[in-house]
Amino acid sequence: MCGLFSINRDISELTKLFPDIKVEDALVCGRIHPKSSISTVYKGCLRKLFWGFKSDTITEPLINIRAEGIASKPWFRKHFYKNRCLIPADAFYEWKESVQDGRKIPYRFSMKDNSIFFMAGLVNENNGTCAIITTTPCFLVKSVHNRMPVIIDRSKTSLWLSNSTTDTELILPLFSPFDSGKISMAQTDL
Repeated sequence: MCGLFSINRDISELTKLFPDIKVEDALVCGRIHPKSSISTVYKGCLRKLFWGFKSDTITEPLINIRAEGIASKPWFRKHFYKNRCLIPADAFYEWKESVQDGRKIPYRFSMKDNSIFFMAGLVNENNGTCAIITTTPCFLVKSVHNRMPVIIDRSKTSLWLSNSTTDTELILPLFSPFDSGKISMAQTDL
């Protein structure tokens, strides 16, 4: 599960990675909590959306959607093939229960090179809501939590964003856990 992430970057970093992006909204920065506005790269634009996917059949906002079965579940299928986005971040957070006293200990996960990364998201264009797609964790994250956000390798961002790509044999492998060797983990105070 991904229930908190951060982005503390200048918009110029995004425009370097996506030189043709149309900036519709300012980059939302800071620690980003569920059910708030977040920045997304969606259909060639930097656009704010509400973090909490809703639809006609899903009324309680979903902040995360499991990758497993996403392409075939009726309530996600049409969005999966036509409304994929990227959610820029520089860290995500997970909590682990302390064996001594049962309190939740927060851990911060970021790229070892401190670079920006992109989580896979799904958008409901009808109401401006989105969710982060989660997958099984890589080895490092697994020591803290049983899920992690799908992180799209930079070389695959165009494939993920392309609505003309509907071949699940190309898209579903993007849901593999991200390489633990590229991620750093630190216990933190929030």
